[in-house]
This record gives sequence, C-alpha cells and structure tokens, in this order.
Amino acid sequence: MTPQQTQAALDAAENELRDLRGLRALAAAFINNPAHDITARRALAEHLGLPAPRQENQPHGH
Repeated sequence: MTPQQTQAALDAAENELRDLRGLRALAAAFINNPAHDITARRALAEHLGLPAPRQENQPHGH
C-alpha cells in the first residue's frame, strides 16, 4: 500500500467508527427513553450488548 492508500483507508475507518459511535449513542438514547416500550428497550439493550434501561423511578445520575 502506498502512503496515500494507507491514509485513505485510515480516514475511511475513522469515518466508519464515528458513524458507529453515533448509532450507538442513538440506541442508548432510545433504550433510556421511558416514552418507549420497556420490553422493546430491554430487548434492544440485550441484543446490542448495552446496559439495561434505567428504571423510571431511579434518579438519573444524581
């Protein structure tokens, strides 16, 4: 690989990682939004290997 090809591959990987982090953040926001069905939120969290949804009656970081 030339240095230019290596840089292009690195840039593509960094862009993909940024996109995946954004999707993970969206999924986490959905999982912790009590407006959505708790069963769906729990299932999504489990499927994605993310922490289970917070309970609605628990303080959020306080």
